[in-house]
Amino acid sequence: MADVEEKVREIIVKEGLVDPKKLILEARLEELEIESIDLVNIIYNIEEEYDIYIPQDDEEFKLETFGDVVEGVKKLIAEKDVAPSAAS
Repeated sequence: MADVEEKVREIIVKEGLVDPKKLILEARLEELEIESIDLVNIIYNIEEEYDIYIPQDDEEFKLETFGDVVEGVKKLIAEKDVAPSAAS
């Protein structure tokens, strides 16, 4: 999952028109001035890339910092990877 951070970074830079130098793990999304339509595109692209659903109203899934997004995506990927074997 080491490449998750880099792929999510690429998506945010492209869709949110964010300077890659500003996109550190502690960077707050609101401070990056990502427009709401761009955030929707970012979420959509991440969901498509990893075949996951990002809950935007779940208090356990924070979308405050870039690090939050990366960790949340990693968690959703791990849960998805475990789910099929649990159903067997």
